[in-house]
Amino acid sequence: KRRKLGNGTAEVISNGSHATSEKPERTPFVGLLAPKQKPAPSGNADKNNEKLQNKTDPGTQVIRKLAKDAVIFPKTVASSKCSIRGPDHESKESLNPRALAKSPALFVTRRALLLKVHEYMAKLNDEVSKSSAPDIKALHLTDNAVVRLALDEEEKIAIDQPSVYANIIKMRIVALKKMKLEEWVKGRKEALEALARKKGDAPAPPKQEQEPVNTGLSPHQEVEMLSRMISSQNGLAAHGYVTQMPTDEEVETARKGVESSANWEVCDRCTTRFQVFPDRREDGALTTGGKCIHHWGRRVFARKQKTDAITGGQQARYSCCNEIIGAPGCTVGLTHVFKISESKRLAAIMQFKETPFNPDVKPNTAVCFDCEMGYTCYGLELIRITATSWPSGDALLDVLVRPLGAVLDLNSRFSGVHDEQFLKAKPFDPANPPTDPKDLGIVNSPYEARELLLSYVSRDTPLLGHALENDLNAVRLIHPAIVDTALLFPHPRGLPIRYGLRVLSKMHLDWDIQQGGATGHDSLEDARATGELVRFKVAKEWKKYKDQGWEVREGKFCPPLPSAAELAEVVAESAPVLPLDGGVDPLAAALKAPRKVQKRTRAVAQLDGADDEPEVSE
Repeated sequence: KRRKLGNGTAEVISNGSHATSEKPERTPFVGLLAPKQKPAPSGNADKNNEKLQNKTDPGTQVIRKLAKDAVIFPKTVASSKCSIRGPDHESKESLNPRALAKSPALFVTRRALLLKVHEYMAKLNDEVSKSSAPDIKALHLTDNAVVRLALDEEEKIAIDQPSVYANIIKMRIVALKKMKLEEWVKGRKEALEALARKKGDAPAPPKQEQEPVNTGLSPHQEVEMLSRMISSQNGLAAHGYVTQMPTDEEVETARKGVESSANWEVCDRCTTRFQVFPDRREDGALTTGGKCIHHWGRRVFARKQKTDAITGGQQARYSCCNEIIGAPGCTVGLTHVFKISESKRLAAIMQFKETPFNPDVKPNTAVCFDCEMGYTCYGLELIRITATSWPSGDALLDVLVRPLGAVLDLNSRFSGVHDEQFLKAKPFDPANPPTDPKDLGIVNSPYEARELLLSYVSRDTPLLGHALENDLNAVRLIHPAIVDTALLFPHPRGLPIRYGLRVLSKMHLDWDIQQGGATGHDSLEDARATGELVRFKVAKEWKKYKDQGWEVREGKFCPPLPSAAELAEVVAESAPVLPLDGGVDPLAAALKAPRKVQKRTRAVAQLDGADDEPEVSE
């Protein structure tokens, strides 16, 4: 901007009072936490710093510092759209129904019903403010919060049940009109607790006592029954399993492909193309593309209704924020991340290994294991491995794993491994393993973690898990004896739809697992839940065998014995047919003869006119 002076000259106005038009440079992602500002040195320290700066360029010092530190722990933060704001920062909303792609009723009708919902909610909220109990009075909402609550409820009914929108919202109005203060307070507390757990600001509810499955068999018999559930190696490749070692030619082809692509990848969260620098760029950056705005939840599709052809189907939504598919992301990550699924690319980073024979492993044993993965410069890598004995569920192995590449994101919401826990982890001591899951030891590489697992597993040891192809690919292990609960309990709609471990545990065991919210999953809990699901399947299969007459005698499974009538029938059918004259029976000989001989004999008999000879059936 310029200001014209009286003499015809022009003077540039200082930028002190106006924002510059130039865009600020995007800070490269170097994988470091913000360094703390140290106090300015004084005295001789200033002279020493001046000498160092003269010898080395400041930019070079920064690059060396970045290259020296290779571990990064970005923290995922929620966007402003999903953040919980205080009453002073709430955006004012009017009592007008929110616009929808397909409105279930006229605007006038929706607004009249919305006003009634707000009226009774406001009355209940006023009763809360008049309460003398401090815990109840703390639940009082501002006027704008009550308006937003009414808008949310009306919008949810309009989206979820558009065909019966009027009936459902009228029933809700009647329920609010008759609702007492105790019911309103209880509902508000439950809503606040659920929201806090989802955001990770509150601890999970206390775990219920998990009762083990009663199979009616001994542990040795359960392992013997388990052998009938091992998946065949044929067809496992269709489920993502690696059943053969990638060849050296395939691995070399994968490496050349990565080099020719200059490490350009597609983000596993927001599908943005970005570049990765495993050895760091000149400025210390690990990735390009800036921050990653994404939805961490999965896509939820509503069930189809008979009236969808008339009213239109419901839109799919994200489970994290309940927004429709295509809405802007609700979570901001510091960098983009990627995942590798091809076996040859996985082998180019760390080669697979077939399970060898281990003479130290006892026979008739089984192992259930689960892995947690985090994002690094080499894709999705192993950061925690847990193994339990089956069917007892006792912990055999539970350690953190230092990945091969620099960490981009520990994926804490799902892995349950946090940056502070990872930084402060002590070296793993097999002689004295820690029992506290928050104070686990750490091994230096995935190679060491794989050898620890193989110390409990032999080639014929059944390996149990849920969606086991992901865990085996993370460990780079090819195992012939697989028991996968994702295959034991298939979804009725078929692949690629599969039940999650949490759904299966609730469905068959009535166990509530993975309730930590933003704190993440516990691989030890998941491994034990998987083992109990397999025991549930064993109990179900053994019941079928028992119904057929199978029994356990002297610790062994014995088939049912035939009855006297069945024995007599078998003896009668197996008895030889003797001719009356003591010679060879031609009919029995013809039945035992090959098909060609039977046809030839019948043709010769017809040519000879032997019509009285008995016809031999084929």
